[in-house]
Amino acid sequence: MGTSIGITLEVVCGKWKGLILWKLLHVESIRFNELKRAVDGDISSRILSRELNKLIEDGLVERIDFQEVPPKVAYKMTEYGQTTEVFLRSMNKWGLEHKKLSVSRSEMADLVKEDHDPFN
Repeated sequence: MGTSIGITLEVVCGKWKGLILWKLLHVESIRFNELKRAVDGDISSRILSRELNKLIEDGLVERIDFQEVPPKVAYKMTEYGQTTEVFLRSMNKWGLEHKKLSVSRSEMADLVKEDHDPFN
C-alpha cells in the first residue's frame, strides 16, 4: 500500500487538490463555478470535476444535490475532510515562509550583482 506519507501525498496533494481543500476549509459549502473561480490558477471544469470526484471517493468532500430544476449542487468538507486542516495550515505557513526566503535570496542576489563590478 505504500508509506503513510506516500498515501497522504496521493490523497491530498497534486497541483489542485490542496488548493481545492484549502478553499473548502474556509466556506460552509460552495457551488462548482464559485469554487472554480476561487481556486488560484487556471483550472478547467473537467479537471476540477475529476479532482472533486477523487476527494469525494476518499471521503474528504461531500457533494450536496439540492434536487432542483435546473440542477443545483454544492460541495463541502466532510467531518473527516476537516482533519486535513492542521497540516494544510502548516503547509500554508511553510509556503509563506519559503516565499519570503526565496524573495530575500533573490533580492540579495540582485544586490550582489549590482554591487559587484567585474571590471574594477
